[in-house]
Amino acid sequence: MSQVKAKTMVLSETRVNTFLGQVYLLMALGLLVTGLVASWTSNNQDLLVQTLHPGFAFGLFILQVILVVSLSAAVMRMSPAMAGLLFLLYSALTGLTFASLFIVYSESEIAQVFWLTSGTFFLTSIFGMTFKRDFSSSGNILFMLLLGWTLAWMFSWFFPGLNMLLTFIGIGLFVGLTAYDTQRLKQIGQQIDDHPARGGLVVIGALSLYLDFINLFLLMLRAANR
Repeated sequence: MSQVKAKTMVLSETRVNTFLGQVYLLMALGLLVTGLVASWTSNNQDLLVQTLHPGFAFGLFILQVILVVSLSAAVMRMSPAMAGLLFLLYSALTGLTFASLFIVYSESEIAQVFWLTSGTFFLTSIFGMTFKRDFSSSGNILFMLLLGWTLAWMFSWFFPGLNMLLTFIGIGLFVGLTAYDTQRLKQIGQQIDDHPARGGLVVIGALSLYLDFINLFLLMLRAANR
């Protein structure tokens, strides 16, 4: 009996590691696409100017929202290849919007904050995977905090003094969301095995972590150069 139990535990751990490996690999690929597109766009003067046009920027924002909503709503019905391509398309569009960062910040500042964000994200993910306490009950709280923070951020345009406070609150919030999403994905990995929707779950998991990383990066970049 103990041998059967040990074998089951090994298989379960292998299944989780494989699933998480696929999620993080796709997320890393998305970040790579974002970085390459942002760097290429920043070196293309005509395209960079175009991305700064209000009409183009707004259209780009709407397209990104449509892609995220479409992926979230229909990813289980899509083929894994189509879902993955849409995720990479979203990553490329994010790269277009990020090109303007090279106007405000130097390449060394962006690189330093990127590696700082990567380290923070990595440690937080490790914490989420290894911490024994179940974060499930924290999901609704984090979601409500995210909604409140988003509304406060919108109103901060009228109260500039709140910007920096909201920046640090946002960093803490997305660190918490990273730990929560990581543990949630670990729990999914323990259950899905060869589930038909496995490919879709990999994509939606990569999207969740990608958004956590991107928001954390932007907030840390803002905090580091206040």
